[in-house]
Amino acid sequence: METILIKCPHCKEQMQAPKERESVICMFCGETILLDENRIKTEDTCDMGKCYEHLNNVLCGVEQACEGYRAKVREFKRDTYYSLFENYKAENYGFFISIKNCLANASDDILEGVYHQIANAFIKNTETELDCVKKKNDKFSVQMDRNMFMVTFVLPAIKEIGNKKADALADAICSEWHSSFKDSNIQASSYQSISDGFKRKLCYVTTAVCQNLNMGDDCEELRLIKDFRDHYLALTENGRSLIDEYYDIAPTIVKRISREDDPEAKYIWLYQNYIKPCVEFIKCGAQENCKTTYCEMVEALREEYMRDEHK
Repeated sequence: METILIKCPHCKEQMQAPKERESVICMFCGETILLDENRIKTEDTCDMGKCYEHLNNVLCGVEQACEGYRAKVREFKRDTYYSLFENYKAENYGFFISIKNCLANASDDILEGVYHQIANAFIKNTETELDCVKKKNDKFSVQMDRNMFMVTFVLPAIKEIGNKKADALADAICSEWHSSFKDSNIQASSYQSISDGFKRKLCYVTTAVCQNLNMGDDCEELRLIKDFRDHYLALTENGRSLIDEYYDIAPTIVKRISREDDPEAKYIWLYQNYIKPCVEFIKCGAQENCKTTYCEMVEALREEYMRDEHK
């Protein structure tokens, strides 16, 4: 049966009605509606049947759209991101076209519900995997990889749909993701903004600490904090700006520490008071505590070594 979208002149609610009928009874207020007088113009019509058809395709396709996510995250580098992202979009072309068509045919009154269902499908897919992981450290690793995958592949692909509804969906996914996963403040960015801001710089202060304490360039502390920077901090709302600000001052700080009479004493102090606590927070999954401690370290170093720069 072919239907049309109408608006009740009495209660102003929208609904579907059989196209061949002359009148129907409003399911909301019970008043009679004359279809010829109250059908919504074609250019303003949202095809709800198509909306729900495409929404069903999206919900059924989330699992496939997340397949192989860990390999993509592991391969994510400055020189590989373009090809990885383009291949991901090509592999999941039908999935993102279904999202586009779903949003295009969704009326304003159901958009929030559509956003929620799509966001919830990604969340449930992640929760299912996390439920199968027993060790806490392994759960943390899975969560970080999932966060990274959403930010660098899924959300940029959604934003490439290029309209307000797609941007709103991406923001809704981020909001519900944070509500569902503690300490996962992911942010929706476009491919271009990620590509332009992609950095693989040294973690200056931590590297200096580890080298001066003879801990090696690939010690656990350095690897964990670099991973925290790239897979957590860079994905939070103000994380990229914090990283950029840090790299503006960190080389100068390290250089000025090296000129002190006893730089080793400073590095031991930094390790005991900031680096070691950060590593412990990362190991137990307390990423926000790590972020707070790391920011406190940067601020303390800025105050001690960069004070003259702000006079």
